[in-house]
Amino acid sequence: MIPTLILLLKTRAVDGVGLEAVLIALGILTHDPITANTIYRTNTTATLIEIVDAAQAENIAALAIWNLVRLARNTEIANGLLKQNIGRLLVTKGLRAGNWPTARMAAWCLGALVRTDGIADTLAEIGLVPTLCEHMRRCSQSANAGPEELCAAIYAVARISRSIKIAKALVNGGCAEMLATCLNTAEDPQVLLWSARAVGCLMRPNSSDIAKSLLDAGIARGLARLPSMLSTKEVEPLGAFAFAVQRFSCAEWGGGTRKALVDAGVVDALLAALRTAADEPYPQVHIELANAIALLGDVGGTSIRKEIVNAGGIDILKRVGSLAARSDVTKACNQAATSIVGNVWSRNAASAKAALSHEWSGGCPDNIPTCPVPIEDL
Repeated sequence: MIPTLILLLKTRAVDGVGLEAVLIALGILTHDPITANTIYRTNTTATLIEIVDAAQAENIAALAIWNLVRLARNTEIANGLLKQNIGRLLVTKGLRAGNWPTARMAAWCLGALVRTDGIADTLAEIGLVPTLCEHMRRCSQSANAGPEELCAAIYAVARISRSIKIAKALVNGGCAEMLATCLNTAEDPQVLLWSARAVGCLMRPNSSDIAKSLLDAGIARGLARLPSMLSTKEVEPLGAFAFAVQRFSCAEWGGGTRKALVDAGVVDALLAALRTAADEPYPQVHIELANAIALLGDVGGTSIRKEIVNAGGIDILKRVGSLAARSDVTKACNQAATSIVGNVWSRNAASAKAALSHEWSGGCPDNIPTCPVPIEDL
């Protein structure tokens, strides 16, 4: 089936007849890394890039880029695409295409390409950082852009933020204020998820100036608001919320961050998030929330540890740990409890283990967007 579709793609790319159906079929079948590698080896990416460059119809361009997103599943393929100058093409024919479906797919694709620090630096060198800031601003201000467009723009920002240098450039470009607006006003769970994830990705250990810029923009209030905006079944955004709290805890060890997070209500929100997630089958979210409590208790000192205890945090951790089907969830919950109520040595050891388990390489997971053209429209 794949060889036939590749042949059809190359044939129909010339005359355009039936090209949409071929692109949709090929994209659907590119559902795993093995298939993606198989297609990449046939140099089909060159055909897809040519289609994007020459496309007159927005559906064709969006579908071709969607295929490229689904192909870019490892570093080798991402580097291969970059060598074909896809970065600039996605800006000129994607982000600045003048139609939202193509721009949305281009943002998802740019994010998908960033698989290493080196790729992030390469894209930053061609001016992608200010371009993404400009695109995100356009998405937030346009009445024609929906939550999907905003999510894609934020995802690209989160993925490229793999160094303090790039993060500072993003903050200077206005990303802190735009993310704060999203967190403080958005109701869409996916917008909240990617906004919280991007906030976390902007920070690294000892990046106190970035943490301060985020706090000054009102990010802490937005994070504290996040759990209350979700239904009981919307659990995944809580993992992104916990990730952002962890990054704040490691970015600046002084009292300023602690006070800002407490004053904004982040501690109460964190415990509320753990209560909400306790009965849902999302073990990775449970681990993220437990680690956030461990790290926040460490950086926050006695006052935050006392607040967590008084709010019933230890009981919640023990409950989640005892009900967990996975041993790593139980371990994370016990570790978090120890970091709050243990002696000084056990507290420090538990917090250190939580910090070591944190994902510092990137921090934003892969995301494969849905097909930009409804199949029933064909």
